Amino acid sequence: MVTSSDISALPSRRESWIAPVYFVAYLVYLFLARESELLHWLSLVTIPLLIVILFKDPGTRTPGAVLASLGLRRGNLTRGVGWAILLGLTFSVFQAFFTSKSADIQELILTGKALYLYPITFLLMMMMAGFTEEFFFRGFLQTRLETLVRSKWLAVLIVMLLFGVYHLPYAYFNPNWPSSGDWGAAWGAAMGNGVPGGLVLGILYVKSGRNLVACVILHTMINSVWAMTIIKGIGGS
Repeated sequence: MVTSSDISALPSRRESWIAPVYFVAYLVYLFLARESELLHWLSLVTIPLLIVILFKDPGTRTPGAVLASLGLRRGNLTRGVGWAILLGLTFSVFQAFFTSKSADIQELILTGKALYLYPITFLLMMMMAGFTEEFFFRGFLQTRLETLVRSKWLAVLIVMLLFGVYHLPYAYFNPNWPSSGDWGAAWGAAMGNGVPGGLVLGILYVKSGRNLVACVILHTMINSVWAMTIIKGIGGS
């Protein structure tokens, strides 16, 4: 049964139209400036939150309704978390055995460094892309596009592609990416990284009843394993 609280949590048409427009403007900005993880909290969290507050229909701008429209609804915060952890473990095993970082990851596990590096990277990744990107792409953009296209699954597919395109500036300009400076390789890397992850995260968001927490946990787990290889020097050799 649909309750009045469920209706008040639905995005308005006004904010739903602004969401994709903001994404395009933000993407242009990413090609012009290299944004730090700290600034993600402004561009991917604060500004979208303000858009929701300012353009939500009058009478539905209560804190509870605003947060619920972004996937943070009381009573729903544990739904899908088990699936998120299971999927996260699956992605982690894949990274440990079938990626270019597999040897480094296995070394960290066998030497025991993963026991203290993983909790560190988990917290760091959750405070960075794990939360900011999920807040924007699933909580803000996917939910608003669902209102526009009137299909939750079409919205998943659109945001899946946009999530891939979002990674293109990083794949081309960031010297830490093997695809840096090569447009063809950058497209392949961006879509290869963003599309599969975006699809799984989008489906999880739908199946968990729009629980942003589940998506944040999965995204964080996906990022945390490879992140260990970046800070593996902590604690000595």
